[in-house]
Amino acid sequence: MPVRLPFYYGWIIALGGGINASFVLGSAQFALSTFLVPMEEELGWSRTVFFGALSVRFLLSGMLGPILGPLSDGVRAPRYLMPIGVLLLGGSLSAIRWVESPVLFFALYGFVGAIASAILHLTMWEAIILKWFSRKRTRALVIGGIGEGSGPLFFPLLVTVFIAWFGWRDAWLWYGVVTIAILMPIALAVRTRPEQVGQILDGGLPPASASAGASEQASARPLIRAEESFTRQEAMRTQGFWILLLIFTLSGIVITGFQSQWIPHFRDIGISATLAATAVSVYGLLNITSRVLWGILVPRFPIRRLMVAHAFAAGGGVAFLVFVVNGPITLFIWAVYQGLMLGVFFSLHTIISAEFFGRSHIGAVRGAMLPTTSLSRAGGPLLLSALRDARGSYDAAFVLVLGGWALMASLTFLSRNPSRASASEQEPQP
Repeated sequence: MPVRLPFYYGWIIALGGGINASFVLGSAQFALSTFLVPMEEELGWSRTVFFGALSVRFLLSGMLGPILGPLSDGVRAPRYLMPIGVLLLGGSLSAIRWVESPVLFFALYGFVGAIASAILHLTMWEAIILKWFSRKRTRALVIGGIGEGSGPLFFPLLVTVFIAWFGWRDAWLWYGVVTIAILMPIALAVRTRPEQVGQILDGGLPPASASAGASEQASARPLIRAEESFTRQEAMRTQGFWILLLIFTLSGIVITGFQSQWIPHFRDIGISATLAATAVSVYGLLNITSRVLWGILVPRFPIRRLMVAHAFAAGGGVAFLVFVVNGPITLFIWAVYQGLMLGVFFSLHTIISAEFFGRSHIGAVRGAMLPTTSLSRAGGPLLLSALRDARGSYDAAFVLVLGGWALMASLTFLSRNPSRASASEQEPQP
């Protein structure tokens, strides 16, 4: 039965989504990059094996998006799926302690990790967060985004310490244990609607004289009517959906692929593992700060203009890395700038998606974008590492990333808010 709480439970959901995203991103990118060198030295595997498993993880996770996305819009499904996802994520990480062959590594990190990542994906959490907030959605998504941004802050250093203390094998074991210990209480606390705890949208409380269900509906109705929501089918008939899909897809190369090469690139140019991990952690710290700063800007400026400005600013960080970074001082200057300008992209993309298509079916709409996005996230690290192997350095790969940001800025500038009329015009006539 619903109970009255002294606080708005939606903020627990937003914070839980942020912590969850931190672990999912940390295990998918930054932890693997930190484990790469010691595993490569002992097992003799090529980097293609490691990034190949990462690509499988991204690809399969994205393929599950259209299935799990609509479930995140449901009332009860997330409450049962989230604990399963936590067990799969933590268990697969711990089991890597016993790997001896690439096949087992692909099975644990690639396939089992992909299922866990699909269940716990930030896109799924954001769909739940948006069920709790309308007027305060930007603030709530910023809180969730702060957790995602903390991935590079904590996990390179955490994994580096674990490896120094236990060796890389037991470091995987304890990494999985810590993951389950922290994420399981969050998964068990998931609620998908304010009504389930006797509250209403954006933190209001129903009057004591009215029944809970009736008062919640009455209080929430003005907010819901003020916002037009598209079903997945309606959204896919609009031009805006395909532009946002292409922008989201390019992010797999310019963000996921780019980030996965940082530590290997730093090692290639003679920077130590500890210094490289510290620089990435500095990036993570500033990344958290950037989410707050950009969150202040979102209510004050049109979201499209902010996304164009963000694309140019993030591209500037790529250019700085290519043409300027050559030692510790320039490395940390880059980390500060890139941290302020890069990581907020996914929060901005979620906000513009909700502005375009509403909240009611946002899980299904965002889930429909994941398959093609997963292809770029899977291929991005492989593409950039292949360019590195072919050219002997990352210069060409990072110039490609720079061009991707320019294209994303152009697409965002051309996008327009869709209307239900535009979706109906493209509906097939009988």
